[in-house]
Amino acid sequence: MLRSTLQAYRGEIKMDNTQQKIKKLLLFQLIINIFFAIWCIYYEGKNIFKNWNIWNPVFILSGLVIAAILFILRSRGPILANISKLVDIIFLPFSFIYLFNFVCVALGDYLNSNFFFDLLYVIAPLFIFIPVVKVDYENIQSNLGRILSIQIICEIFVLTNYKVDSNKILDNVNRSQIIFSIFLVLFAYLVLKGWGYHFYLGLKLNNQFQWKVFIPILLFGFYMVFFNAFLTTNPKSIGELIWKWNFEWLNPAESQYFGSSLEVFLNAADAGITEEVWRYLTIVILLVMLKNNKHKISLTILISSLLFGLLHFNQLLSPDRNLTDVIIQSLGAVGLGIFLGSLFLYSGQIWLNVLFHFLFDLVVFSLTPLSFVGSGILTIFNSPALAHVIITSGLFILVSVILITGKRRKCVENNIERLIMHEN
Repeated sequence: MLRSTLQAYRGEIKMDNTQQKIKKLLLFQLIINIFFAIWCIYYEGKNIFKNWNIWNPVFILSGLVIAAILFILRSRGPILANISKLVDIIFLPFSFIYLFNFVCVALGDYLNSNFFFDLLYVIAPLFIFIPVVKVDYENIQSNLGRILSIQIICEIFVLTNYKVDSNKILDNVNRSQIIFSIFLVLFAYLVLKGWGYHFYLGLKLNNQFQWKVFIPILLFGFYMVFFNAFLTTNPKSIGELIWKWNFEWLNPAESQYFGSSLEVFLNAADAGITEEVWRYLTIVILLVMLKNNKHKISLTILISSLLFGLLHFNQLLSPDRNLTDVIIQSLGAVGLGIFLGSLFLYSGQIWLNVLFHFLFDLVVFSLTPLSFVGSGILTIFNSPALAHVIITSGLFILVSVILITGKRRKCVENNIERLIMHEN
């Protein structure tokens, strides 16, 4: 008994020492970035006064100085500590990657080594955010704060993704944000561990799991991968809508949306990993928040799906997207989210969600411009795109109801119990 107590005590001391080292590392990172911001102001010169947006180096420098002061004063009381954490969580990830990009570009130009510094920038998410994640994100106590922090971290590269010019493959990797999606897996593992939970790639199938139900669901999902894609092309007949698909319209090398097969593959992989890891995190925290609500399953799926839809409003930042297009896309994301949330809670396999989402986007991204030539049966509606969303979402919601009701509900409840089991 005494021996185990001493071992636990030593473990706590070791953990505290590690935490202190990470805090010092974050403070060092803050100070270094203050110098980066000053360098950026000097480098930009008079140009900084021409573009007063949130990424103006003067604003970034001011924010970093405030963050550093608050960080040093954390020990003065819980109010200052909470304000410091809030500033760090919202401000630091965006500032760090923005300034790191500036440093990589400036050094690459000065040393005539653009490829090396472009590579360094592309892989930056794997290491640049770790201190702030360990110090601040892991220590968020409020479940609502955790939900918001997940949303914030997923928007980082949408707002701070810069072109890489030195190498085409590297530029494809960068613009696809696949490295960020890998970081997000690490982020999920770290924050869930910090919050007292596990990150499971897949739960062990429980006794209530029904293969006779699940296999038809998988076949439905595989069918919907192609049904959704070819419905996008506005089919000319009912046959073309349901099964007479022209697979010659699928060619990632001639994609309507991207310039190469590599871009198609990387962007589909990024969407599959990022959005499903986001779903895992969001669903777990919502389940914790709603654990005493008798409708927790349906509410969790619905709320996570609505948040998934809102996540797609970042598409408004694209110059070729308008509000109507984004609203319709977001509605489609809600329908897909309901199915994927139900699939995850029934199977407990996040890797399966990632695979399905990857295939779903891969097929859509592989459509060629020829597939959109001419008019089809959906043109009878005022908005063919909205009709598409209504049809696919209706099918997804119908199958989702089957997955989480009846005898399947016990399987879902068993998985929920394991997902939100808190480590003491």
